[in-house]
Amino acid sequence: MSEQLTEGERTVLSELQNLGQRVPVSQIANNLNQAEERITSILNSLATRNLVVIHRKEIVSYLLTDEGMKYAEFGLPEILLFNGVKDLGGKATFDDAVTQSGLDPKTKGIAMNWTRRNGWLQISKDDGVTVLSSLVDVPESELSDVLIQFSMGKKSLPRTYDDSIKQALERKLISESIMKTFESEIIGSKSGEIEQLLSAGGEGIGDLTPEILSSGAWKEQSFRPYNVDVTPPYSNYGKKHPYAEFNDWLREIMVGLGFTEWFGPYVETEFWGHDALFVPQDHVAREVQDQFRVAAPFDHGHIFDKKYYKAVKAVHEHGGDTGSKGWDWPYSEEVATRLCLRPHTTPVSMRFLHEHREGPQKMFILDRNFRSETLSATHAQEFDQLEGIIMDKGLTLRDLMGYLKSICKGVGIEKIKFKPGQFPFTEPSVETFGKHETLGWIELGGSGIFRPEVTRPLGIKEPVLAWGIGSGRLYMASMQINDIRDLFSRDLNWLRRSSFLR
Repeated sequence: MSEQLTEGERTVLSELQNLGQRVPVSQIANNLNQAEERITSILNSLATRNLVVIHRKEIVSYLLTDEGMKYAEFGLPEILLFNGVKDLGGKATFDDAVTQSGLDPKTKGIAMNWTRRNGWLQISKDDGVTVLSSLVDVPESELSDVLIQFSMGKKSLPRTYDDSIKQALERKLISESIMKTFESEIIGSKSGEIEQLLSAGGEGIGDLTPEILSSGAWKEQSFRPYNVDVTPPYSNYGKKHPYAEFNDWLREIMVGLGFTEWFGPYVETEFWGHDALFVPQDHVAREVQDQFRVAAPFDHGHIFDKKYYKAVKAVHEHGGDTGSKGWDWPYSEEVATRLCLRPHTTPVSMRFLHEHREGPQKMFILDRNFRSETLSATHAQEFDQLEGIIMDKGLTLRDLMGYLKSICKGVGIEKIKFKPGQFPFTEPSVETFGKHETLGWIELGGSGIFRPEVTRPLGIKEPVLAWGIGSGRLYMASMQINDIRDLFSRDLNWLRRSSFLR
């Protein structure tokens, strides 16, 4: 005897059979006057029994942000700056060009950056004054066209605009909205089996509900027969999230390599998050667009080691005793004590070195960080980072690359490569890439040897190797996951069929 259908399964399967094609779940729900969530649940049950197939479809649309609407109406700041230079004869000082173009202090830096990147203006110095000279006759910007089209109500554009849309997302001029829809259809090869299921046992009670019991209707009806010999559907059991399993394995690898795990606070002062790492206080990473500033209940913290603070301050202003010239810029305690959500785990490394200044030392941290990123397949606003440091005499870049290779190989990434990088707090610096079968080479993280400007204020003279690798990207490369958002997915079907195999 074939396995029986519930009343809900029978109704939905009959409707799919009548429609005879692939249809949205919302249409089935509307035809049957049922909630879409209930129809989706029934279809999942039928899909488990291999009678229907469910297709997930994502519809991406875009909306202008307030900044994007402003640029769509008045023009991109880089175009306004270029036009200001052109109006002044094709060559002007930066201040005169800003005044001519009507740019405000907030956008003049943006305009300067993008005119240079687009190759529209040449930037030079004349007696210490910044001078801008036009290099093209007309500034051509597809991004401007994108903003105008979205301002006219369009929600999406042809694929030819993909690069400009990506730039608009990175500049937070537009926001992305993804609407998920589901469609379903009967599996063609199962038509005969479905006919038998619909024709068999169509009468009688299949689901015993509280209403049937309370009304006494069950007394006058028969019950549909059940086949007790049929193997029941697979029962899903509770288990650890596969990404959590992966992070546990990473910890075991690091402990096996002789590292000690360390921890630190999520909310940091910018002193630990940036200043101690020799990141200039006017660096773009300090802007709210790249880090989450904390405003309440407190917006500033405290400096607890005044001697160390003074050493860091000296390095920033004139290089201290490191032989560096520093940043030649007044150092602000107000900026140093501002609170933010840590954008990386390197502040934990600095706190560790502050307490452990004598080598040898090997420490790692695997924990959450926060950045104001545009959500995409490889970027998330919350991400886990595996950070490690090694302090000992005679360490070189070759040692660092060897450890990185061991970690990547340990989680199953067979193809890796390195290329020179550039970070404010390491020199030399290296970027690590892993081969993803679908996405190609994806960046896993940055690394290098801490600069003297970072270690000398602590009195450390031995080389310190340091790296930060996104564990989410490691997981993507090792498990061939195409979208970082799946790491935190609430899709039970994906979670039930996914696991990390060591």
